[in-house]
Amino acid sequence: MSRENLQFTAVAKHYDALMANVPYRQWVAYVEAILERISYHPQTVLDLACGTGNVSELLAARGYKVVGVDISPQMVEVARSKKSQVEYFVQDIAELDLSRQFDLALCLFDSLNYITDPEKVACALKRVEQHLVAGGVFIFDVNTVYALAHRFFDQANLAPESNPKYIWTSQFDNQTRVCRVDMLFEVLENGQPRQFKEVHYQRGHTIEELTQWLIDAGFEIVDIFHAYTFRKPSRRSDRVFFVARKRTD
Repeated sequence: MSRENLQFTAVAKHYDALMANVPYRQWVAYVEAILERISYHPQTVLDLACGTGNVSELLAARGYKVVGVDISPQMVEVARSKKSQVEYFVQDIAELDLSRQFDLALCLFDSLNYITDPEKVACALKRVEQHLVAGGVFIFDVNTVYALAHRFFDQANLAPESNPKYIWTSQFDNQTRVCRVDMLFEVLENGQPRQFKEVHYQRGHTIEELTQWLIDAGFEIVDIFHAYTFRKPSRRSDRVFFVARKRTD
């Protein structure tokens, strides 16, 4: 079993509580601001690595027709429990096969970093391109090499009122650019504390690598932004957003 399949398993049913402070509405607003900036108005959206469906649900509520895809059956099970109009599928992005095309594809929350094999990232981008209409747009974000190398993943929340509590510690390999994150969680179940661990891996893909893989997959680069802004990334940017368009030639 690949390391990708060992992540987001036990934590899935606690994920929404864990991410309760994530400003999902602001992320959606930023995506829509990008779309407005490039004068693109999609109707159908493919939400890749959709997790428990928080962004998918917000997009659907805003009138888009949304399909969500995630590699984790446990995360998709939670998403489906929300019983909305969103269709959810369990698939690996690198083997994506939905037999339909979309106006817009999204892959948010540094999900592409979780694909640690460069060849598999390139395959994933090609599969995304195949699922877009001509001229369709792909927006995604990644944690930068700078962020992973500087241990931005080292986090903890042990506040008494928190459920789950967690401690995350990371190790970065400068040669492979792979960051290992050991995650220890404590949750309350039936009034009793229970601990469990997950080990997550992310690779720091460079802007140059991603640009070339996108071009090879049939995209043109529309823009690259320092996260949540319309500024160009700097060498200390911790997260960057890519905006790419499927070529029409």
